[in-house]
Amino acid sequence: MKVYFVRHGQTTWNKRKKLQGQHDTKLTPRGVEQARLAGEGMKDIPFDCIISSPLSRARVTAEEIRRDRPLEIEFDDRLKEIDFGRDNGRCFWKTMNDPHFVRYQRFFNEPHLYKPIKGAESYQVVMDRAEEFFRERVIPLEGKKENVLVVGHTTWMHAFIIRFTGRPMSELWNSSFGKNCEAIIFEVKDGKMEMVCENRMFYDEADLTHA
Repeated sequence: MKVYFVRHGQTTWNKRKKLQGQHDTKLTPRGVEQARLAGEGMKDIPFDCIISSPLSRARVTAEEIRRDRPLEIEFDDRLKEIDFGRDNGRCFWKTMNDPHFVRYQRFFNEPHLYKPIKGAESYQVVMDRAEEFFRERVIPLEGKKENVLVVGHTTWMHAFIIRFTGRPMSELWNSSFGKNCEAIIFEVKDGKMEMVCENRMFYDEADLTHA
C-alpha cells in the first residue's frame, strides 16, 4: 500500500509569513491553483481512500486533488498542524532576529531545543499524534486499500518524517520537503512504513498563473 502525504496549497498567512498553527486560514487563488494542478498531476493515481486535516486549507486542497473520484473525504483531528497557542498568527520573520523570541529561532534553527509556551504543543506531542494516526488509522488499511491520500501540514509532516525514519530531532527542518502541495510517499508493508520519495511535485510551478 502506498500513502501519499501532501501539504496544502498556499494560504493567506503563508504569503504574510505568519505562524498558522491551528488557525483556520484560507487558500489564496494561487493555493487553489496549486491544488488543482497537483490534482491534475495525480489524476492517474487510483486513490481509494482520502484522509485530511479538518482545517480548511487542507480540506480544500484534498477536494481539488480528489477531482471527480467518487470518494468521501475523511477527516482526522490528529492531522492538524502544530498548535502555537496564543502565538498563532505571529509574524515569524519578525521574531528571527528579536532576542525576545528565542523560542521561535530555536523552533526553526534548533528544533531539539524548542520549548513551547504554555498552551502550545511541542514537537513530541505532534510526533505522538502522527504515530497514533499511523498505528490506528493507516496500518488497518493495509490489505484493504492500495493508494491512500493524506492531506495536511508542514510541521506535522516533518515530525512524521523524523518519527518514521529515525533521524534526530535536530534534523527536523533539514528535509527537502516543504513546498505547497508537495508530496512525501511512503510504502506500507507488513505493518511497517518505508519512505520511497521525500519531495515529489506533481505539478510544474512554471504553470501557475497566480502570483
